[in-house]
Amino acid sequence: MTDSILVVNPNTNEATTEMLVEVAAGLLAETGTRVIGITARAGPRMITNAAALTDAATHTVDVAMEGIDLHHPVAIIVGAFGDPGVSELRSLTDIPVVGIGEAAVLAASKGGRRFAIATTTGELADSLCSLVARVDPSADFAGVMLTSTGPLALACAYEESVTELDAAVDEAAAAGAGAVVIGGGPLSAAARVLSARSDVVIIEPVPSAVEWVLGKIAEPQA
Repeated sequence: MTDSILVVNPNTNEATTEMLVEVAAGLLAETGTRVIGITARAGPRMITNAAALTDAATHTVDVAMEGIDLHHPVAIIVGAFGDPGVSELRSLTDIPVVGIGEAAVLAASKGGRRFAIATTTGELADSLCSLVARVDPSADFAGVMLTSTGPLALACAYEESVTELDAAVDEAAAAGAGAVVIGGGPLSAAARVLSARSDVVIIEPVPSAVEWVLGKIAEPQA
């Protein structure tokens, strides 16, 4: 039987699910692993603040548990940067579960590297700082650098989102960051463009989560 990885989109936007699956499937194409995307049926269409992040957790857990029963995946990736429902899912299943936020922070902070997060969601800045503190309490974290335009407007303006995120990365580099996480699954296309920068390492959350999952799957079973 072919192994499958479940990618759960805590937002109710099906287009985002398709994008998350496309990115993950491209990275896993040579492994033969199947990527199955599922979308929360209720909750926010786009998580832009702490209240929406909290609301999304329950819906994420509900649809993920249904996905486990239906598809029997070997691992789960939660595809929203604030990682809603991850801790709850880990208490309910024995398979590896990771959020794209946690995976990106681990990749960015590896080896004690100073890093920052660049994102469009200013109202989530405190939540993202809390995420970093949970994942790596000793991280050399330069902070959350924000675009001047909010997420809803930039979601419909790709070129502008790249430009503004690039400016946020400049700010992070000026703060001494050696790596910058582009904070948000829907920002994957912009992150790929920004990865051409040579002054800092651009960390993409979805690839970071795929790498984390592959590492977990490869670990010897106790």
